[in-house]
Amino acid sequence: MKIKRPITLLILAVALLLMGVAFIAKRGVTTQTTSQALTLSDWAHGSAGTLKVMVNYPTELLTNQQNTITLTFEPDATLEQNMALGYIFDADFSANNSVITPQKRVLIPLEKGRQNVSWNIVPILQSEVEAVIQLALGGSDLNGAYAISPQASFELPFEVRQSNGLSPNVSFIVGLVMVVIAILCVLLFFMINKKINGLRSY
Repeated sequence: MKIKRPITLLILAVALLLMGVAFIAKRGVTTQTTSQALTLSDWAHGSAGTLKVMVNYPTELLTNQQNTITLTFEPDATLEQNMALGYIFDADFSANNSVITPQKRVLIPLEKGRQNVSWNIVPILQSEVEAVIQLALGGSDLNGAYAISPQASFELPFEVRQSNGLSPNVSFIVGLVMVVIAILCVLLFFMINKKINGLRSY
């Protein structure tokens, strides 16, 4: 009687190993980031102070996955000396074919020192995303009842890459499980082969 060797187990092990390594590698691939900077002037109270603003963002976005855009801003010494007059920082983030959270427009009372605000952007389609952040520095009477009157803006052109829908950490765990199962399949293959060889020796 001819006994078939479990070649299917070996093929399955190789397939799981390759997929597992691919999933694990996703966590090791770091998304490149870049930044832009500009300065807003104090036209509200005419103090001659300025607000330094910088945006940090990834050069490409992953579909169906949250990507973070961070805006950092800091008043200079002149603006800080006149902080009692009251200032509001107005920022509005918009992007096509994307979902933005928690809200597109934010109005933040200006304080001494460095402050920041972040948005999460999730591309809906695997296509180019053109995003714009409009910025304004106004007095304490500034509110969201009116559309923003931007003093300056950042233009953020994004490339969009297809995602497997898993976060890097979850992708790593899935890949690790696949590699462990692959190793078990290889061990099982050799155990069965050993048993087959033992039967043939009789």
